[in-house]
Amino acid sequence: MPVNSKETEILSEIRDSEKKAEEIIERAKRKKEEMLQEAARNSSKLLATKKHEIIEVQEKKFMDFRDKAKSIKNEKLEENKKVVGQIKAKSKKNTNKAIEFVLKKFEEMI
Repeated sequence: MPVNSKETEILSEIRDSEKKAEEIIERAKRKKEEMLQEAARNSSKLLATKKHEIIEVQEKKFMDFRDKAKSIKNEKLEENKKVVGQIKAKSKKNTNKAIEFVLKKFEEMI
């Protein structure tokens, strides 16, 4: 009977070892799932943060572009005002000459 007892003891130890191995495997599976879930949460947060940053950069670029376009528009308007002023001054100067010319021709006809 001592041989049977030894075999029983060995089988018991094997069962205990198998049970411990299964527990270790289960803990490892749970840990793996926790890590995967944490990685998914972190990647979602990072993605949301990066999307927000991209939107902010795009909005800033748009605002800068709009400001630059407005500045260019204002510059062109100022340039055109100067040109219009010069044309008006020139036309006034030429108007007096034209009136004198017409009066002179009219007088010559009389």
